[in-house]
Amino acid sequence: MRAKEPFKFHTSSQLVEITGRKAANLKEFLEIIKEINDSSIFYHVHHAFREHQFAPGHYTNDFAHWIGEELSENALAERLANINIKDYLEIQSLRQKIAEIIENHLKANPGNSNLTAKHKFYFCKNIGVVQKTKYIAWELEEFCDMLNRVGLRSLFFHFFEARLRLGRKTNDFSDWIIHNFHNAALARQIEALDPYLYTMDQLRDQIISLICGKKEDFFGRLLKWLKAR
Repeated sequence: MRAKEPFKFHTSSQLVEITGRKAANLKEFLEIIKEINDSSIFYHVHHAFREHQFAPGHYTNDFAHWIGEELSENALAERLANINIKDYLEIQSLRQKIAEIIENHLKANPGNSNLTAKHKFYFCKNIGVVQKTKYIAWELEEFCDMLNRVGLRSLFFHFFEARLRLGRKTNDFSDWIIHNFHNAALARQIEALDPYLYTMDQLRDQIISLICGKKEDFFGRLLKWLKAR
């Protein structure tokens, strides 16, 4: 079956900028969290995924990592790491949840607010530059093939950025499938995937498996990439 409109794969380049804001303890950290630019929150929650540095079992965001490693506040770090980011459709509500968890921790442990970190937390933000790629797909089988060819930053753009930073209720893939193939069940299956439980490679494999019923190993993707050059 052919789509009414093709899926056009985009990618985004992220220019990282230091904001000049820094925190040496939880009190300072909380004050900055409440007012820092949305882009900074998004960056520190997601850049480990974007740069493919995430491994299951490690802290999945910069905030939890700093609090656990630099302040040795392991219980608080675990609470921040366990926030289900998939439940949030916009940055403001995520920011409020992070602040609420820290505030509750400080109420229970008031003496910890001024504990000095081994290294300060430097807040960064990113500036996204969206670019079109040469890859488009009219059919689901072709979509799986193109998803194997595009870079993982394209996957990040269509699955992560579209949903949270842009306030979308779903990802671009599910949106395309339901509007062009009226396959609500498949769209829901893809949307139900929790991207924060996988590496980017694993997430791509899961999506391809749902759509086309197959997985492709690393060498198969490498061969396709070399042929496409």
